[in-house]
Amino acid sequence: MFNLRLKTKVTFSFSKLNKKLETLLPQTLRLNHRDVAKQFKKNIMEGQSGGKMFKKLEDSTIKRRKYRGYNPNYPKTKPKILAKPLFATGNLHKSIRATEKGVTFNRYGDYHVKGGSNLPKRNWMAGAIKSPSGATAGRYKGSTILSEKNLKRLRREIKKGFKLAGRGKNIRDMRL
Repeated sequence: MFNLRLKTKVTFSFSKLNKKLETLLPQTLRLNHRDVAKQFKKNIMEGQSGGKMFKKLEDSTIKRRKYRGYNPNYPKTKPKILAKPLFATGNLHKSIRATEKGVTFNRYGDYHVKGGSNLPKRNWMAGAIKSPSGATAGRYKGSTILSEKNLKRLRREIKKGFKLAGRGKNIRDMRL
């Protein structure tokens, strides 16, 4: 009945796009890890995370912090800040670093997140990444949730990778 023919022409290079993605994805992850580490540090400095303030220190803890050697793990260290949770010596804050695989910190930082019998739960990691969908990382093994800022950057760079040769149009602007 109908003799319809469709002729297509590819005016961009898949290999160039692939090369761009090979560099773009690791770069985006690095930036995301850096942003998460910054947010972790900010949470500790502000004494809150995910919009919730940390539980205040007990008076007995503040009194003990006045003396050098109150913490057996740091016998010669006098606390820098007496009444601020998670910031007695500042070592946890200093240990937070963005790495190629993610964010690292001192092992005892995990104890504060989980809490314990004599240790109130202070989840300084909560609210580190705000995604548009409200999704959280870790739902699937090896998954990562990008911050909205890094997601916008990734989309912008992918669009640049799709620029068509010679016409200045991108894929979304093409009409059939």
